[in-house]
Amino acid sequence: MLSIRPFGPPDLPHVAGIVRESLRENYPSSLYIDIHRWWRDGFLIAENGASILGFLAAVVNAPSTARILMLAVREPWRRQGVGSRLMDVFVRECGMRGLRDVELEVRKSNVAAIRFYTRYGFQISNLIPRFYTDGEDGFKMRRHL
Repeated sequence: MLSIRPFGPPDLPHVAGIVRESLRENYPSSLYIDIHRWWRDGFLIAENGASILGFLAAVVNAPSTARILMLAVREPWRRQGVGSRLMDVFVRECGMRGLRDVELEVRKSNVAAIRFYTRYGFQISNLIPRFYTDGEDGFKMRRHL
């Protein structure tokens, strides 16, 4: 049974593992705690019983705009609705907060993620050269709610 709940500090090792596995990044633990502090309702965990399957971490970066910093799902659980459930709950939270736009960055090579975000109404707004720590370019994507 898939459930979506807020992130808590005990989730940190699981989230960091998903980031290394899925996003090919290695961030300090303090980053996740800071994101949690900035907007608790914007840091969501998807779990099935005791197993954490994925997460979405976002902040409010302007008066009416949310920015998704990370959305990742463990490999065995991709394309099974986990990312969609996270996005649905997140968009609902944005609406309840009165936010009007959501933005994010995605690796230029991540065709599956670009397709996923496009299905959710996001559009590529520009290219960001060398955005990722390994030098890969990214796309900025935006959606009006």
